[in-house]
Amino acid sequence: MQMLALAADVQKITDVMGEVETLESLLESENESSKGEVTGKSIEIKSSIKKLVTSPEFTESLNRLEIQGEPVWGLSSEERELIIDARTKVLES
Repeated sequence: MQMLALAADVQKITDVMGEVETLESLLESENESSKGEVTGKSIEIKSSIKKLVTSPEFTESLNRLEIQGEPVWGLSSEERELIIDARTKVLES
C-alpha cells in the first residue's frame, strides 16, 4: 500500500510540474511579447501556476514524498530532483 501511494504521489507531482512548465513557457512568451510589462494574461498565468502548486492534493503528495525537508528514500535521482523543484515552486508562490 505504501509503495502504491508513493507511486501515485510521484505521478501527481510529475503531472502538475509538467503543467507548471507549460504555463511558465506561456508566461515567458507573454512577457517577451509585452516587453516585460504586466498584462492581464500574465497575471492570469501566474495565478494558475500558484493555484496548481498550492492545491491541497499537490501539497499533500509533496509532503508524503519528503521527510524533514528532504526527498524520501527509494526515489530515483530524477524523482528526487523533481521533488526538490516542486518544493521550490511552492515556496516561491
